[in-house]
Amino acid sequence: MGESRTELLAWLNDLLQTRYTKVEQAGTGAAYCQIFDSIYGDVPVGKVKFEAKLEYEYVNNYKILQNIFKKHKIDKIVPVDRLIKCKLQDNLEFMQWVKKFWDQNYPGGEYDAVGRRKGGAPSVAGTRSSTTSSASVASSGRVSSA
Repeated sequence: MGESRTELLAWLNDLLQTRYTKVEQAGTGAAYCQIFDSIYGDVPVGKVKFEAKLEYEYVNNYKILQNIFKKHKIDKIVPVDRLIKCKLQDNLEFMQWVKKFWDQNYPGGEYDAVGRRKGGAPSVAGTRSSTTSSASVASSGRVSSA
């Protein structure tokens, strides 16, 4: 059996520095894209629609996710038609799979989720990014390039 909703939300919010209150909110696809960015560091995060409100924007996010799966030869069908409906059961099952995959593949180290959403460079091999610092993000809310 997979992890509970509560455990998944705590993990998701800790990893991505977000405030998701329901697993269904991941149905926009943005969180899934960023989870895989935390593993590989090569998701075009700037193209992810984090404020997506419409289904076509969700579909855009899933196209990005599917491209990452293809690039990294991840043999998993993404049930886009079901996930974009933002229903609990579909997103819970997919997020449980994503969490298991993350547990097996995350390289370790810190992931600057906020910095990546604001256009920062990815960490290299699980090390802290040299282009942004948590202090500058926390104090100003902006990431300045070094």
